[in-house]
Amino acid sequence: MIKLILVTGSGLLGKDMISVLRRDFGEVVGTYNSRQKEGAIHLDVTDRDGTIKSIAGLSPDVIVHTAAQANVDYCEDHRSEAMGVNADGTKNIVDAARIAGSKVVYISTDFVFDGERGMYREDDPVNPISVYALSKLLGEYYVKDLSGYVIARTSVVYGDARQNFVSWVRDSIEKGQNINVFTDQYNSPTFSVDCAEAVASLIKHGASGIYHTAGGERISRYDCARKIARYYGLDESFIQPATTEMLSQKARRPADSSLDVTKVGTYHKMHNVMDGLKMMEDLRCS
Repeated sequence: MIKLILVTGSGLLGKDMISVLRRDFGEVVGTYNSRQKEGAIHLDVTDRDGTIKSIAGLSPDVIVHTAAQANVDYCEDHRSEAMGVNADGTKNIVDAARIAGSKVVYISTDFVFDGERGMYREDDPVNPISVYALSKLLGEYYVKDLSGYVIARTSVVYGDARQNFVSWVRDSIEKGQNINVFTDQYNSPTFSVDCAEAVASLIKHGASGIYHTAGGERISRYDCARKIARYYGLDESFIQPATTEMLSQKARRPADSSLDVTKVGTYHKMHNVMDGLKMMEDLRCS
């Protein structure tokens, strides 16, 4: 029986993860680092001693590790910080979990793949092409040292928050701003609550191993932006097609990092973009 779950990180996915897990399991504790959150505890995953002490004091049954430095271009310019948070910080969580006897669910990324072909399965070879991707993959390797681990890879997470792909597209068009969106980058956009519900189901069923908990649709950034505009009844002409070559990005991105979600489907059905947007708006209005 699960008595306590600890969720690291206070971003969009961390926030929704706490809400979903509280509904399904009861006592869930969140964490924050720089910005204090009501009801959450302070946890800096780069502070090894502090991390071990905090987790030992709580002794959670499960740790869902969402905390990360996820700004891909920032990571490219700040390698040591990216490695410190995403790789070494995850090792600190793993070591603390081993001492406390906790299971770990590690939120990883589609970017562990190089994007040469897309629709990656869980056992496909990984090949990170950016500092961010490498730091997250190293985190995966540390987590694999634990028994009963879960690695949940996701992709382009969006939800009811100010800064994500959906809000950027919607808000820009509503302001009458043209936006350049890639036609040659494909992935699996994921509604944050959908990902959280998949993780909750994996925990509930005692699953272990690697799972792709991403959106159930392979789509280009450009086509995704058009669907977002269509869903909100906005003018698609503000969305300008662009290629990776046209717009410089500091860090390399996989051309096609879409994920095959067949395996997780045993426990939870991942939703496509339009269904995810509907879920998001339904939850907002409820």
